Amino acid sequence: MDSEISRRNFLKGAAGVSALTLSGLCFIDISPAKADTVKYPITRFRNVCPRNCHDTCGMITEVQDGKVIRVYGDPDHPITKGAMCVKGVSYIKQLYSPERQLHPMKRVGKKGEGKWQRISWDEAITTITDKFKETIAEDGNAEAIWGYWYSGTLGAVTNYSMNRRFLYKLGASRIAQTVCSEAGKEACKYTFGTQEGMDPEDFVNSKLIVSWGVNEQATNVHAFNFYNKAFEKGAKYVVVNPRRTEGAAMADMHIQPRPGTDAALALGMMNVIIAENLYDKDFVEKNTLGFKELKERVKEYPVEKVSQITDVPVKQIVEFARLYAKTDPAAIRVGFGIQRNTNGGMMVRTISCLPGLCGNWGKPGAGLLYINTNWKWNFKHLYHFDTPKSRSLNINKLGEVLLEKKDPVKALYVYNSNPLGMTANLNKVKKGLEREDLFTVVHDLFMTDTADYADIFLPASHFIEQWDFHQAYWGLVVQVNEKAVEPLGEARPNYEVFRALAKGMGYTDKTFDEDPVDIIKGALNTDDPRMKGLTFERLVKEGATRINTPDSPAVFFKDHKFPTPSGKIEFYSEQVAKHGLDPVPFYAAPLESRDGSPKLHKKYPLVLLTGATKNLLSTQWSQEAYNQEIDPVRRIEISPEDAKARGIKTGDLVRVKNDRGSIQLTALVIDTVRPGVASADKAWWPKLCPDNQNVNFLTPDTLADMADNSTYHTNLIQVEKV
Repeated sequence: MDSEISRRNFLKGAAGVSALTLSGLCFIDISPAKADTVKYPITRFRNVCPRNCHDTCGMITEVQDGKVIRVYGDPDHPITKGAMCVKGVSYIKQLYSPERQLHPMKRVGKKGEGKWQRISWDEAITTITDKFKETIAEDGNAEAIWGYWYSGTLGAVTNYSMNRRFLYKLGASRIAQTVCSEAGKEACKYTFGTQEGMDPEDFVNSKLIVSWGVNEQATNVHAFNFYNKAFEKGAKYVVVNPRRTEGAAMADMHIQPRPGTDAALALGMMNVIIAENLYDKDFVEKNTLGFKELKERVKEYPVEKVSQITDVPVKQIVEFARLYAKTDPAAIRVGFGIQRNTNGGMMVRTISCLPGLCGNWGKPGAGLLYINTNWKWNFKHLYHFDTPKSRSLNINKLGEVLLEKKDPVKALYVYNSNPLGMTANLNKVKKGLEREDLFTVVHDLFMTDTADYADIFLPASHFIEQWDFHQAYWGLVVQVNEKAVEPLGEARPNYEVFRALAKGMGYTDKTFDEDPVDIIKGALNTDDPRMKGLTFERLVKEGATRINTPDSPAVFFKDHKFPTPSGKIEFYSEQVAKHGLDPVPFYAAPLESRDGSPKLHKKYPLVLLTGATKNLLSTQWSQEAYNQEIDPVRRIEISPEDAKARGIKTGDLVRVKNDRGSIQLTALVIDTVRPGVASADKAWWPKLCPDNQNVNFLTPDTLADMADNSTYHTNLIQVEKV
């Protein structure tokens, strides 16, 4: 990139970071620059925060004498505009952390004991490939080998190239990665034909913004770059969330439903909107399918009944429905959390019908945004090989898979993930990883809980130490991550390790020789018109760049043509019926809930929400000393009413339990959660928690109603004072 960045733009970026400190602690580790900048010039590189986050922040990395001395937000980024969250500005701490593992190692003690011996890369690769060859010889195929990975580091090179080529060539068991957002994607496709929603930059034109099941301050802080501009023009702000988030505290209206009842709430709203003739009759008649069936369905959900289901007052349901129907244009932002329920897909499907009912599509400031990932890379180039016909194993069922005795997994290769921290029902996962007959490889920067159970540990490079290419899944932006410095120690990126494994297996395909820059160029060589002209050279020169859209901000469905089978918004969907669900939106209680399992609810009367926190992203940043200083104890939020009934006060040690497990936390009595609900941060490393257990020792590995998604929030517990 051009190494000249104006002082004015840098100060703009710094001001953005300062603003963020108001809503989250911000730690910046800046090494002093060497005074002799002639002998030791400062070079600047463009990097991309690759974590599983909506914002996909652009970064500037300054390097002097081969070392990163400063990291700050890219002021020219169209979405993040020079500001980074409290996690992003600490990347120097992570890059040069004394906890980073820099050499390959093999286990010399019991699994989980933490006894290691340093080995060479040659020995590591030979040990792994010999085991793979042995497994294939025993079984006649590679299905007993499972590559387990998800989103620890996103990017086309890291996640979709050499790893896929190797595992596809090998014929290993595939992984169904349905842990994060798949139920909601499927739901949106059923209703309006695509997961692609609003351009987030278009929120500036909205007169009403509904934040439904989102905690933007923890997961999507740059949303307020656009929300605030709408608020300055008088837009209203409604937050639908069982927990009183920071956003809820500033909202014009906070709707606080019982967790898992959002579909009932949306149906109650539609009951009011249709009964009071507040819907857009012309839009509905011309552009929707199944209004007659929807009209009949919502009669089953009068507001009094919905109030009993959701615990939202009748008056507030009516007020919310009228506000949404009467405000034009209105936008709905739907989060991932609500679809992590056994009824999560239908919740998103039901909510996604509201814009169609009120004509909120095809005009500035209107619509619904769940996720934006519909423009295409050249996946044929990235994967090279066809998807193998080997079995597919669900990521959410890791514990169950590892404990299965019929056709067992014999070799587990883990990268870009820390499953013994993030996967549900961790007692099962831990028991599976303890198997002495399971050969486990972990490729990571740090000695995570999962790594403690590895037979071979491989040191991973940091994203600042490697090339990659990124497509945001919120803003309509693509960007290249430049390699700024060489990897520390013997750390290697994923593509180099899989290339070495391929050679170790004896594969001679030229595709395994491709370097990361050529991989990126190949990924960008796509026939998607929205990617036309977005070359590697342009992205390196210009930095983060919007995809091609007719408008900026983009307004989708201006022609009111939707990519559903009917070409319309489908209130009634035959596609849903083919998948065994009611074709018209409906409410079904979560499997673990007051209404879905009364007997279980009597035993475990609280719903546990395990949401994101500002200082962590899943389990990442757990190991940072400053985070442990900020959060020295693991807390559970409990309402004053529920705490009083249990004789619990803030600071008390409590036992949190259900039939899956029992963990110890510290009580925080606070009215951010409503009675019947508790909340805890989702993913500290277990080894940094009391009893070496985090909240995922309690979460269920049950699958959702759509796309076999995770169901972390369908989780009943009891809390008792220790």
